[in-house]
Amino acid sequence: MNKELITKQGFEKIKNKIKFIKEIEMPENIKNLEIAASYGDLRENAEYEAETDKQAFLRNRLSELNSLLHNSVVIDPSKKEHNQIIFGSTFKIINIEDDTELTYTLVGGYESDPSKNKISYNSPFAKLFINKKVGDEIETNFNNKKNIYEIIDIYFDEERIK
Repeated sequence: MNKELITKQGFEKIKNKIKFIKEIEMPENIKNLEIAASYGDLRENAEYEAETDKQAFLRNRLSELNSLLHNSVVIDPSKKEHNQIIFGSTFKIINIEDDTELTYTLVGGYESDPSKNKISYNSPFAKLFINKKVGDEIETNFNNKKNIYEIIDIYFDEERIK
């Protein structure tokens, strides 16, 4: 697995999720398995089957999260200059065709949230903007639709990283 960039906040979220699974969800699952097993015949016990499925899911999720932690490189974007678009940068662009302004923040894949315009630095869209500066124009062509954007601001915004 390749190393994955992640913010300090994203790294802490993963650690907290692992702790929650280990300390809350797994013990609860074990208790529910014991209760379901007490109902008798396990071959026709839907509750037991559901809990064993959940247990497998939780174990897989723990494995994924531990692997992600192990393969992460923590970056503190607050310590970087944001005179060009880099990991952790928030940047504003304007669509030259219709004057629509958009704001994005480049984060790690695990932290991405398109609904909040937090995009993975590995996404095709983000890669077009990496290392670009204010005033640069970028032409995109997604879904057979061309757009030209101008970068109008680049900065670090700690609130958007959270």
